Amino acid sequence: MSQQTDEPLRGEAAFRAAKERVQKANEAAYARGREERAADAADAAGRRRTAERASLKNLPKQPHPH
Repeated sequence: MSQQTDEPLRGEAAFRAAKERVQKANEAAYARGREERAADAADAAGRRRTAERASLKNLPKQPHPH
């Protein structure tokens, strides 16, 4: 049976605990990056749409035959 003590982990248990901490930190960083990239992509798409609308307003008018 395992007993809970206040002693620091040693050996394989310490390695596994450190590996788990690194894995959790990596997953959190990956999630933050994914959110930031999604926000940046949404901003870029908005700027593209705005620029497209502005360029369409500057098109020359077609002459109308009378």
